[in-house]
Amino acid sequence: MEDKLKSLLFEAADARAQIVRLDKTWQKVVSHNEYPAPVVELLGQLVAASALLSASLKFEGSLILQIKGDGPVVLLVAECNSKLGLRATVKLDETKAIAENASYKDLLNVSGKGLFVVVLDPKNRQPGQMPYQGVVELSGSTIAESLENYMRTSEQLETRLYLHANHDAAAGLMLQQMPGEGGKRNGKSHDADGWERLLALGHTVTGSEILSIALDDMTHRLFWEENPAQLAERTVQFECTCSRLKVGRMLLRLGKHEVEEALKEQKQLCVHCDFCNSAYIFTQAQCEHLFEAEELEENLNADEEEDPIKDLRKDGDDQPTIH
Repeated sequence: MEDKLKSLLFEAADARAQIVRLDKTWQKVVSHNEYPAPVVELLGQLVAASALLSASLKFEGSLILQIKGDGPVVLLVAECNSKLGLRATVKLDETKAIAENASYKDLLNVSGKGLFVVVLDPKNRQPGQMPYQGVVELSGSTIAESLENYMRTSEQLETRLYLHANHDAAAGLMLQQMPGEGGKRNGKSHDADGWERLLALGHTVTGSEILSIALDDMTHRLFWEENPAQLAERTVQFECTCSRLKVGRMLLRLGKHEVEEALKEQKQLCVHCDFCNSAYIFTQAQCEHLFEAEELEENLNADEEEDPIKDLRKDGDDQPTIH
């Protein structure tokens, strides 16, 4: 099993590369739901892209890639944090069929109303601080092309992505051109043709190759003549941030009336996490206790260190999440 990401620097060419291969981590993502093959391929490509981009985060927190579609795929989400813990999910329009050979446009951009959203969410945001969100119209015929367009228009970074996935693995290569300084750096002359050579090498990458060959061997095959500096090799892992505490807070936000109405139809509430499929069950008595605790906190103006719903805590995780 690989689940590794390598970061490379091509100093003379003013370029860098990230290359990732996900096996066990990716299989963990797809094991939680049954998706049609074309959707699995799309989600795997987005997952690989999220890991590639998160490797360069300059803050502790998460990068979230979302594609909001107007076809059978309503939403694709891949979230990866600065420690390369990732998760992903898909929302489908169950009324629309998905053909085995469905194209990117067929799945996501039938009417040209699809959107590509990139969210940067620092873990320790200041009060009132919102996550950064960039939104562009969905363009291109692949996830790679859509994300390249976003990076070019929103981040002013010339980027090339080569993304591949099947049910067993997800992998990708990202090349980025950095602002050039010209002249010499650390005794090395600027390589004017370096970027074009890297692009030519990237275009040789095939899905069958990058999804089956060990990451070290793949890196060597591609770049042995370019002699890159290896900046890092990091492990990627599946990581879901859901918890019973967060579900309890969600019910509080939903409101007492809405929860009571839901309990009239069923004796307990069962909330499933879209990312890991964990189930959180709340009985009527537990829901009542939840709102009583909230009212008690409000009445007593309780200190923040006292958690009025601490008995709901499952794992103590307090990272931002999206649902």
